[in-house]
Amino acid sequence: MKTLTNDTLLKTVFMICALLFASCAETKKEDAAMAEKEVPMVEVASDEYSDIVLKTLGHMANYEHDAYVEHMADDMIWYWPDGSSETRHSIKGKDELVAWWKNYQETTGATLNFSNNTFLPLKINSPSNYYKVTGSGVLAYTDLTLTIGDKSTSVRQHMVYMFNDDMKISHCFLYYDRAGIIELTKSALGAPVVLGETEE
Repeated sequence: MKTLTNDTLLKTVFMICALLFASCAETKKEDAAMAEKEVPMVEVASDEYSDIVLKTLGHMANYEHDAYVEHMADDMIWYWPDGSSETRHSIKGKDELVAWWKNYQETTGATLNFSNNTFLPLKINSPSNYYKVTGSGVLAYTDLTLTIGDKSTSVRQHMVYMFNDDMKISHCFLYYDRAGIIELTKSALGAPVVLGETEE
């Protein structure tokens, strides 16, 4: 009887250990499966977004306001390259953006040209501390050549275009050195006219 009791106890302990082991193994499998399904911070997006950015830049270079605005959301925000993420100037709303560019065209008579374009379409799944936006977008690098009369200047600029679910541009972040543009407008027009002096 004593031996039977010990055997029964040993079998019970063994079964409990086996169940615990199986449970741990199953948990590890679930954790591994979750790790495999974990969404990356950034993924490659469709080339369609790059095509939209290329068309938009082409229309903007020709001041075709009715054409480039078709690619923009009504509430889009255009961020100029001055200041920090908290202080930089911006234009809110596509109608306001068109009004700004029409005024710039009339005020300066400048011609724009975008060349040596490099586009990388991305899907941002986790917002960064700086951009604080998610969704599909395009990281773009392009040479901007600005000409006024017989004077011109070129600058390599970095742009980030973000899109909403309707594939309309919702945000545009610009980064470039404005020194050459300021010097050009000052020399050609007698006073500096800067891309990015519109208040929020």
